[in-house]
Amino acid sequence: MIRVTAGSASRGALAGLQADSSRLASLQQQITSGRQITKPSDSPTGTVTALQLRSQLKQVNQYQANANDALGWLTTVDSSLHSITNQLQQVRSLVLQGMNTGTGNATSNEALAQQVDQARASLLSLANSSYLGRPVFGGTTAGGVAFNAAGSYVGDTGTVARTVGPNNAIDLNTPGTAAFGANGSNLFDLLTDISANLRTNPAGLGANLQQLDARQVSITNEQSLAGAKYQRIQSVQNTANTNLVQLRSQLSDLQEIDLADMAIQVTSANAAYQAALATTAKVSQISLLDFLR
Repeated sequence: MIRVTAGSASRGALAGLQADSSRLASLQQQITSGRQITKPSDSPTGTVTALQLRSQLKQVNQYQANANDALGWLTTVDSSLHSITNQLQQVRSLVLQGMNTGTGNATSNEALAQQVDQARASLLSLANSSYLGRPVFGGTTAGGVAFNAAGSYVGDTGTVARTVGPNNAIDLNTPGTAAFGANGSNLFDLLTDISANLRTNPAGLGANLQQLDARQVSITNEQSLAGAKYQRIQSVQNTANTNLVQLRSQLSDLQEIDLADMAIQVTSANAAYQAALATTAKVSQISLLDFLR
């Protein structure tokens, strides 16, 4: 026959009381924080999984930030090239007017030349469009402009890229030489030549018109290329958004509590704790009486 002493009964009751108290405190902490895992010991496996999910979320969020930056850059490129194309259409009309006027009206041709000069200044400003302080047609140049005041390209052909997904770096570069031509024969050299021909040599405007049309084709091609890159990034971003939702859902399922279920568990744990208190009190009373006897 196994004899249970008052001391062992008391120790057992106290151990049970401490266990119930610890469980109740843990559940109360979870319901207060709203999380199932409040410390690594709550669930070592769950903690490791949560860390992995957070790491993936951080990486995807960085990709999304890179993608947003890339879209901002390409939007600036597209908007600038669109405005440039519209202004070149106006320059083309001026050239046609000069060709029709010929040498018969110097005053009229001077007015046309002045309009071309104004257009050149405006186009030069557009060619120096910047995004977050960097000229979008200047490559990786550390300078603030892609073209100097004379219209010469002062940027470089370095690659401007953004990593928008795993092993998915997209080249955003639109070098000024690709869109506007090389120094000595670029768009701004052409506009200077057009202005001079309007003033002194209208016969040369025919060749200028062909050169202008060819330059417009190059600019349109660069705009189409930027648009294709924009769509590609959007596609990658849409996939990443879906991935983000899934990762957040998985992390929420792992960490967040079910409030209704947790309330039931807290009520049950509290009842067990109260019962343990009552049991411990009875055991303590019996032990004291035994001592007095």
